[in-house]
Amino acid sequence: MGQAAELLSRERRASKHAAVAVREPLTRVVAATATLMRYPDPAVAAVTEQLLGAYGDVENEARLEAFGQAVCTATAPRLSWWARHRASRAAS
Repeated sequence: MGQAAELLSRERRASKHAAVAVREPLTRVVAATATLMRYPDPAVAAVTEQLLGAYGDVENEARLEAFGQAVCTATAPRLSWWARHRASRAAS
């Protein structure tokens, strides 16, 4: 009986440690996604929603990659009018 109680106690402690280890990253993800859900680009909001759905499945690299690409595309600095004008003239 003593060994079983010790085993259960170890399992309970390990479970508590795992919960503590997950709490901080989860808090950061939720804080980041709250801001991104309000982002004006609908693609960022849609992929952020997918990220929240995929958060528990950390093996799903395709969803995480799609999230990263959408955020990079949406947050890339827009070229100034002059830079766009020069680029369009160079392409002509």
